[in-house]
Amino acid sequence: MKARIEYWNPKNETVVTESGFRYLNTNSDLQKVEEWFGTEEEIFKKFYKENNSLRYCNGSHYKFEDKNLDTKYRDWYKSLDKNTQFSMYYGNGVVD
Repeated sequence: MKARIEYWNPKNETVVTESGFRYLNTNSDLQKVEEWFGTEEEIFKKFYKENNSLRYCNGSHYKFEDKNLDTKYRDWYKSLDKNTQFSMYYGNGVVD
């Protein structure tokens, strides 16, 4: 199976309005599109792992280009038991 995955990252650029007001534009822009290969489950696990690694990077994330695949991913994730979701989120880390 092949899946096209979009990588989004915030602009983080200063914008000056006509009145002179300055603000930081943090809207995410599409940076690149990658093709991932593997079984559906392998792609879903990689997608989760990559997005989870960006959880502290505001605005950075991966998205499925295909909305149907995104729906399948969300259904797959919801079908996992809580222990599996927990271990995927924390990995081998220590939870206090």
